[in-house]
Amino acid sequence: MYTEIKSYRIFLDSGSQKHRSFTTINLYDKADEVIGVLQFFEEEENILEPMDFDRFYIQYPISKFPYVVDILRNEKPLFVGYWENKFGKYGRICTGREPVGEAEVHERLFRDKTE
Repeated sequence: MYTEIKSYRIFLDSGSQKHRSFTTINLYDKADEVIGVLQFFEEEENILEPMDFDRFYIQYPISKFPYVVDILRNEKPLFVGYWENKFGKYGRICTGREPVGEAEVHERLFRDKTE
């Protein structure tokens, strides 16, 4: 099941506790409630499963942080889904369907060169 992401908040904390993500992104729904948390960890770190049942957690290596932020800033609509089955737990962020070849329009490319 997917839920539309309406807003987000990025947290870049400092600290030295083991097994804690210091880079997180909270995802909010249209009621401004936190629906999920994206956690970013060093690639080699052992990650403990969160025990908060009011929201889900999706964990990424820290190397994916710039890609996730880019998607949150530039795509619309965005959805998040989370599943648990016999193969484990996993989540995903996805865009709505977009036409093939749709490009961002850069206004300056279409201005008259005499301006």
